Amino acid sequence: MFNLALLALSFAHFSSCSLFTRPDEADVVILYTTDVHGALFPCDFIANREAYTSLANVSTYIRQQRDSTPHLLLFDTGDYLQGQPSLYYCNYVDTASAHLFSRIANDLGYDAVGLGNHDVEAGPSLYKNRLPRELRMPLLCANAIDTATGHPAFKPYAVWEWHNVRIAVLGMITPNIPAWLPRSLWSGLRFQDMVECANQWVPYICQNEHPDILIGLFHAGCDPTYGGNTMDTPLNENGSLPVAVKVPGFDLVLTGHDHSPALFDAVNVEGDTVPVLDAGTRAIYVGRADIHLKMDPETKRYVKTVKTQLVPMADVPVDSAYAARYGADIEAVRQFIDTPVGTITETLDGKESVFGPSAIIDFIQDVQLWASKADISFASVLSTAAHVDAGTVTMRDLFSLYKYENRLFTVRMTGAEIVKYLEYGYANQFNQMRSADDELLAYRHDSTGAILRNKFGSVKQWPTFNYTYAAGINYTIDVSKPAGQRVAVQSLSSGEPFDPNRDYLVAINSYQACGGGDFFPKGLGWDRATIESRTVRESEFDVRHHIADYIRTHGTVTPVLHNNFRILPTVWWQAAREREMSFYPNAH
Repeated sequence: MFNLALLALSFAHFSSCSLFTRPDEADVVILYTTDVHGALFPCDFIANREAYTSLANVSTYIRQQRDSTPHLLLFDTGDYLQGQPSLYYCNYVDTASAHLFSRIANDLGYDAVGLGNHDVEAGPSLYKNRLPRELRMPLLCANAIDTATGHPAFKPYAVWEWHNVRIAVLGMITPNIPAWLPRSLWSGLRFQDMVECANQWVPYICQNEHPDILIGLFHAGCDPTYGGNTMDTPLNENGSLPVAVKVPGFDLVLTGHDHSPALFDAVNVEGDTVPVLDAGTRAIYVGRADIHLKMDPETKRYVKTVKTQLVPMADVPVDSAYAARYGADIEAVRQFIDTPVGTITETLDGKESVFGPSAIIDFIQDVQLWASKADISFASVLSTAAHVDAGTVTMRDLFSLYKYENRLFTVRMTGAEIVKYLEYGYANQFNQMRSADDELLAYRHDSTGAILRNKFGSVKQWPTFNYTYAAGINYTIDVSKPAGQRVAVQSLSSGEPFDPNRDYLVAINSYQACGGGDFFPKGLGWDRATIESRTVRESEFDVRHHIADYIRTHGTVTPVLHNNFRILPTVWWQAAREREMSFYPNAH
């Protein structure tokens, strides 16, 4: 364990001039955003329409609150470097200018920001160099450990003080980064379990900083049971609630990562109430906590009352002055995304991809096979809302077509492992049908047995980015059979025999290649060392970059539905597909 005392002098404190006496009563307002994912401006660059909400709304709200609230702190828990072409442009195209997020965070006067997994995905040149150099506030993360020193690679906490009222904020990130991202993006770091980290830092902060208020700023979700985990699972992806419950001392926990707005009170192991907030994503809400402190004359300690709320930003007008300040930046991004890449002769639609063979997935498969020179390709359903019309393709279309900045990996697998990999995926994607009236996809249901719905449509057991199909082989998926017995491979698509004992090169996105979706860890039982030993190549570019290259190289592309796999029984599949597509939203 690193020596906390030796680190104390290196962590800057942010204080105003304090008085010698402490006030009998005080009020502090905490505002925070999370998972903004590129909702910087009142325009959605991908959909080419006005954004539902953005930091332009948040700017108005912050200005209003600062006019009436002298003691206000503003935070963000992370994932601000991915999600819109504006960020891609700043991350990878215009790398000489100050980053848009840095400028906006400085402009809005954030007091501290956290680090999210998608911020790590943007690469160390950004999160280790550009951001810390440009931001005028601390980037907090206690559990991202520098492997060379054994110390946190970022400031673990910060302290603010008003009239001897002290507020400390401890930052942490979900420790699951190595399961999603290539080692090259987090080289030199290890990610400590959040409960373990908090157990080290909370006593240190309390003993040395004597805060009146201790806040957790965590890029980790509220549901510790997600993915089959429990409150006691080490390195839990969603460790916020375990920390709030198991580590006494927090007065407020601000969370993110899971995009699920939430507001509730946890009870820690000492019986104290800990308010927990999750402000969702894309500035739809601002999380707010109003904290009132009243001195107990006997104990000389503050009694704290915390009232939390999720403030909807759709009810707040856009700050027109804020939007105008970034007019030149908005125009530069528009010019970038309106750049023609080439032409496609057929319309591509993502909705079809969740139900079986689709031209949009086959097009991505063709690109991956072309770029990697692999034998077989796995491609995921990254966005059911993806839609690209036939005709001229622009960079804007490519952001719709391929949602994330996944890199392209080539992995060596035997034929038997390929089948096992697909079996694992289809066990989670498809329901076991016993008649044509049964559901095709595996959905979540309410207490009455009805499929759960939200604004995005039917709620599936597995996120669609974990749906995976194969190209380069001809195979069937029999959904009438139990999980683990559904896949039968007839041959390679070239007509050559498929050999379970032969090694094949498989093109795959970096998320799944690094263990995302647990295809390798649970599906095949591979540990990290095995995954890395089987990795033959890692492209330095994201898949979207390869798609652009493919279209530019070919000029005009005719997407083809390969139909290299079939879902059986065919009549059952057709009936269920038609039925379930009819209530699916996102139709274009």
